[in-house]
Amino acid sequence: MRLNRLLPAGPPATPEELYTGLDLAARAPAVRPYVVGNFVASVDGKATLDGRSAGLSGEVDRRAFHLLRTQVDAVLAGTQTLRLERYGALVRDPELRRLREHEGRAPQPLAAIVSRSGDVPYDIPLFADPDTRVALYAPSGRERPACTAQVQAHEVPAAGELAAVLGSLRAEHGVRALLCEGGPTLFDALLADGLVDELFLTVAPTLVGGGERGITAGVRPPRALPMRLVWVLECDGELLLRYAR
Repeated sequence: MRLNRLLPAGPPATPEELYTGLDLAARAPAVRPYVVGNFVASVDGKATLDGRSAGLSGEVDRRAFHLLRTQVDAVLAGTQTLRLERYGALVRDPELRRLREHEGRAPQPLAAIVSRSGDVPYDIPLFADPDTRVALYAPSGRERPACTAQVQAHEVPAAGELAAVLGSLRAEHGVRALLCEGGPTLFDALLADGLVDELFLTVAPTLVGGGERGITAGVRPPRALPMRLVWVLECDGELLLRYAR
């Protein structure tokens, strides 16, 4: 599998050549992780097909998705995304775990979960994996069933205080690079608080239509956030875009 490098122009390259060695942690601010989002969307801007992102994701997008998980200390997701996508161990491929270790990271990234309601899907495979470490930000007082994963619970901050969650991930868990995989409401909240540093976006060659959601949903941020186009890659009709602030 090779990607055509349209911008900046260059010879074709493999996903491994482009999505490793990114050194995202080196760009972290002093008090929080460097935050990157990763999403797939249709040509008409829909982030799901029949309620899930999997229907839009082609082979090259899936490879980039898994490689990006090797480049961060933690993966952030909201409870609805966890429930719909049935999250399990974040890095399953032994080759990718070795890649993480080669670049100086733990074999598995920390799973960071934010739930203001406390309605956490403990029945998903993620909580049954003994090698998975979870930093759970949820209201106290809710009963938490026994699970095999290593869960460290934190009190969720008040609405609009995601900066406090990121500060905790940095100070208490040593997270310098954080990958947000959604959902749209959580990503929108990060945008509203000015906490997104980069966006990796795959445009699938598909028209979806209907009422499917986009990559953001919720209250409009106080101002639009200009982004700089870093690269444009293409493979089998899929466009892989990278933007930075």
